[in-house]
Amino acid sequence: MQLTSESVRQRWIVMVLAWALVSALLYSYASTVDSYLSVLNKLGLRGAADASTPLKATYPSFAADAQVWVRHALSLLEGDSLRLRYTTIDNAPQGREVHWNSAWAWTIALAGKVEHWLTGRPLPQAVERVGIWLNPLVFAALIVIISSWVMRRAGALLGAFVALAMIGHPRVAEGFFPSYVDHHGLLTVAVLGMVLGVTFMGAGWWRARGEGGLSVLPASRESVHQAAKFSALSGAFGMWVSAASTIVPIGIVGVAALATLVIQGKDARSRGATFDGDAWRLWGRVGALGSVFFYLLEYFPTHMGLRLESNHPFYALAWWGGGQLIAEFGERWLGGKSTWWQEPKRLAIPLLAVLVAPATILIGGTKVFVVMDPFLSALHNQYIQEFLPLTRSLRGLGWNTFLSVVGFENLPLLMALVTLGFVGRRAPLLLWFATIAALIFTSMAWIQSRWLLNASGSQVTLALVLVVYFTENRRVVYRWGMGLAMVAFVFLPSAFTRTLNAREDIKARRVTPKDAVSPLARDIAAALRASQPTGEITLLSSPNASTSIGYFGRFKTIGTLYWENCDGLKAAAALHAARTQAEAAELVRKHGITHIAMVSDEHFIEQYCRLLHPGATEAEVKKSFGYQLLGERSIPPWLQMIPYKVPDDLSTLNITVLLFKVAFDQTPADALYSIALGKIALGLVADGERDIDTLIQQTPQSFQPWLRKGELLLARNEWDAAAEAMYQGITRSPANQRMNQYAIAARNFYDRGQPLQAVKLYRAALKEQFDVNIASYLAFILSTASDDKLRNGAEALQVAEQAAKADPTSPTALNSLAAALAENGKFPEAVAAAERAIANARIKGETSIIRVTEERLAILKSGKPLRK
Repeated sequence: MQLTSESVRQRWIVMVLAWALVSALLYSYASTVDSYLSVLNKLGLRGAADASTPLKATYPSFAADAQVWVRHALSLLEGDSLRLRYTTIDNAPQGREVHWNSAWAWTIALAGKVEHWLTGRPLPQAVERVGIWLNPLVFAALIVIISSWVMRRAGALLGAFVALAMIGHPRVAEGFFPSYVDHHGLLTVAVLGMVLGVTFMGAGWWRARGEGGLSVLPASRESVHQAAKFSALSGAFGMWVSAASTIVPIGIVGVAALATLVIQGKDARSRGATFDGDAWRLWGRVGALGSVFFYLLEYFPTHMGLRLESNHPFYALAWWGGGQLIAEFGERWLGGKSTWWQEPKRLAIPLLAVLVAPATILIGGTKVFVVMDPFLSALHNQYIQEFLPLTRSLRGLGWNTFLSVVGFENLPLLMALVTLGFVGRRAPLLLWFATIAALIFTSMAWIQSRWLLNASGSQVTLALVLVVYFTENRRVVYRWGMGLAMVAFVFLPSAFTRTLNAREDIKARRVTPKDAVSPLARDIAAALRASQPTGEITLLSSPNASTSIGYFGRFKTIGTLYWENCDGLKAAAALHAARTQAEAAELVRKHGITHIAMVSDEHFIEQYCRLLHPGATEAEVKKSFGYQLLGERSIPPWLQMIPYKVPDDLSTLNITVLLFKVAFDQTPADALYSIALGKIALGLVADGERDIDTLIQQTPQSFQPWLRKGELLLARNEWDAAAEAMYQGITRSPANQRMNQYAIAARNFYDRGQPLQAVKLYRAALKEQFDVNIASYLAFILSTASDDKLRNGAEALQVAEQAAKADPTSPTALNSLAAALAENGKFPEAVAAAERAIANARIKGETSIIRVTEERLAILKSGKPLRK
């Protein structure tokens, strides 16, 4: 498929220019995303400079898997295992197996380590931070590798075309979104490499140059075999990353090759092309060996088992058998009916190899393939976005996304179908192969949207084949013109618009509501940790909230949406769907749950109920523990409600959050008190106050209800009643807390312009115990109050002198003494006291007192008393 010929120097100049543009686009977009996430990261901090949670970085709404990858990377750095085989982040208390790619987890971990060394950031924050740049760097490296391979075989035009198409195709780039350190990008490129390799392999066909026509095919058997190896190794790498997402593409490539043989094989042979069955045998053999190698690298010798949800030698056996079958079918189809059933063993053995894996799944069931579990299968097919049909996934995403997915991304396929409609079987065999493959991939995406990313590889490959087909007999200038025009029109616009659109959001400091849920989850994690400053927290929440809140707090959770966590999902479903509080309590004890977070956004209660009880009615769903807790606020006596209010800058999300701490040993009064505080935090003040009143009646000796009642009355400006309630609460408090509570309560009144109530509380405090600060505060009010009836110079001087005597160096006491002396007409002594206050404040470094006292000193020197 040599479309252009250039000198080595010319080739590298073209490729360096293409890679420079790719690098510029990647850097620009990563910087833009970094700025956007900086805006997102500042939300929900409640005025603090930084988050208090162990992990702090916020993520886009679709990047939950990246949070899990970061946790896995940290577990490798902090543990003693070289492989990612087990985790305790969910399915508490047991934890569960992990079948994710250890190499990618270590890539994230080591990149974070380098960031830590270079910047001095704490290691967890370094691992978080490196995600912004790791994906673009890996993407750039893969673009260089793939496009270099194409350049060496097809010339600089197609090399540059592939490089720019990869950066421009929205689905290829999506897998490498900055901060989204998931494996989807690696899978997308692995499938692209596999499909591209089979295309350059001529789908098993070649034709020597100079024999006329079909120049789109490889020119030699050697080039066919080299491309077969590249394709197979790309697929084997994909199997290592995720077998579940690579097995189907391998099968699609095989089906497309067989269909092409049937449609075009005999015609291609009549035009001088040669079918090389050994190329497909090599493809199957190398793919199988590569898959086994990666399997051993990941699992040998301690984790080998019969788990067919991930890479396994049985799939390698199937790949080998598939390659053999394609070769045998092609040779027999082209050899005529007389060869169809010759040497049946050559068909039977590969067929048996292909059937081993599915037969094992059918026999072993969920023991070897847990995805067959009815609960997990229903969960995937009904409720998880990536498993839903594309028609459902596109709803609500806007016309731009719809036109991109349905229109621009499918332009190569539409062009190819129109071309085949006009040209028919006169079209080259490779165009048929690429079109059939792209059509099957795209159809799969319409069935389940998760195949969109894999479909992008076939779309890029088909676009390349179209360029070759339309320009192979044209002048070089025309080839370059059409190739660059196609990449500029079909692929590159997306590379620019995604950056420009993000910049508009940054300029307006605008984040999407879905993305804003991430800082909310961080704030929830902080509130949960504040309720239990030390010790392990095990959280029950919805699947998405469990992942995100658990990430920020590094908590253990129960149900997350991963197939390895089937048991945890069932446990979470049983808890949410429990028919009684007693049933829920038993499950809470069993799983060691310490906290529950009910978040109205994607709460998953109904889904859990219907997964466990498919025939459940709406009335039965409303009786479930989860619904009663979130929807009806029916709180069992063993849950302590944590007061929580959504941060003001996130209140427009209109999300309800109820937080609870498990407290089986709390009294009914304690339970009611926590519920009252929770209601008040939610803005249900009247309901909360009624609960407070009930507690005061039932347990009049408890100090907390009195204090909270006082705060509510204070907020309503009911001064006398508020002061009395606070006094009742303080006198019932532990002795070692009272002075501080008197000071806080009196200060609240004074700041609200109610010095009379402040004086009452200060006097009550001094009757219990003398305190220098409280005495100083009382003396100052009695000396400076604007109300003549409240001022009492004699009492003020007596109290101030007592305070100054108790602590002669206290700037606060000396300030109050100066005010009291002035109120009693003793201005020289007042000036002296104020000057001593300034001198002592300087010694103690209390600059704020110095400034205020200097202002007062000027008034005292003028012979005037101080007034508030």
